[in-house]
Amino acid sequence: MQTFNRYMIKELVQTFLISLFAMGILFVIVGLVRVAMQKNIPLSQVPQLALFTMFEMSPIVIPMALLLSASLFFARMAGNNEVIALKSLGIPPWRFLLPVMVFGVLVSFVTVWMNEMAIWGRSGIASVIYHAAEEIILGELRTTHSLTSPDKRFSMVVNGVENRRLIMPSITIKSDAGESTTIEAQSAQLKIDFEAKELAVTLSEVKLNVNNSISYSSDNQVFRHPLSGIMQFADDNAKLRPSDMRLADIPRAIVECESEIMDNQRILAFNHALAAAMGASDAWSSEEIIRLNKEIDTQLRAIERLRVEPPRRWATGFSCICFIFVGAPFAIWLGQRGVSDGFSSFFACFIPILLIYYPLLMFGLQKAKHGTLPPNSVWIANLCIVLVGIWFMRKIHRY
Repeated sequence: MQTFNRYMIKELVQTFLISLFAMGILFVIVGLVRVAMQKNIPLSQVPQLALFTMFEMSPIVIPMALLLSASLFFARMAGNNEVIALKSLGIPPWRFLLPVMVFGVLVSFVTVWMNEMAIWGRSGIASVIYHAAEEIILGELRTTHSLTSPDKRFSMVVNGVENRRLIMPSITIKSDAGESTTIEAQSAQLKIDFEAKELAVTLSEVKLNVNNSISYSSDNQVFRHPLSGIMQFADDNAKLRPSDMRLADIPRAIVECESEIMDNQRILAFNHALAAAMGASDAWSSEEIIRLNKEIDTQLRAIERLRVEPPRRWATGFSCICFIFVGAPFAIWLGQRGVSDGFSSFFACFIPILLIYYPLLMFGLQKAKHGTLPPNSVWIANLCIVLVGIWFMRKIHRY
């Protein structure tokens, strides 16, 4: 059995590495196309972007590659009657599947760690896009002749772009009060100030219109606007999402949210007591109290999301062992019925996983985020896959 175990692990690891390489290239290409189409990334940034995309996609690619390698390997074993030969020697299927399960557990731990690396990948992608912001904006203006911020408060329209020179640009800015300011010029030069995180546009022959009050200037003027108000990826608050935090930082973030809730509750209690002492009934619905209640609700929701993030990463990481637990016996079961094609086994197993596992994972995740179910509800999908694997294990043991 030691010789056979070494043979199984060697063949499975080789198949897994080939599958990981092939699926990794496929997912990286898909990720690059998605980002490039959304952000108009210049070709010079694509190689660097590919590296970060590879790490971002790794938590998804690894379980799929492990399922594919298990399906290919065990379908081939069953098709060559190796499983029947082992069972005829009195070796039950669980015995020769045990080393494979151990390998799946090790890969699961690696996948959990790769979730941390995926954070680095996402930050790297954001950094590449951020430093390519100037090319992205110029590319957008060349193709559509317009640029609009996500909140619709900033917009720029040009007649054309010659090299890096904007022809007859028109910039419109809307304030919170609804006031509109329009800046028009004969030409302009666009540049990104990365230190100040601002868009700097040097305008010539400027026409300024502030609420129908028009003024002119022939001198070059520099218009500046924060990048966070123009390009969504430049928002610094995006790094505060639980999915972009390291596991070691999540407990500290929960403590900070709880501390903020306690501070807001003290202020809220003081305002209630003051309103009761003064007999001001309308103070119970004052803007300050409404604002404090909203902040407390926001912080409570943030705590729920933070608490569900660690079990989510462990559950998605250990999907590797769950996939191999159902994929290996399923491939053997199909192989014993004449279906020895590993790709047929993979797709026959992958489609139900796609239709059952991931919807259940999203169901448990959303319910846990809203506090309807406990954080460990994200393991429901893994449990269902394990139960299906047990059913197929019984099948290959019995027949």
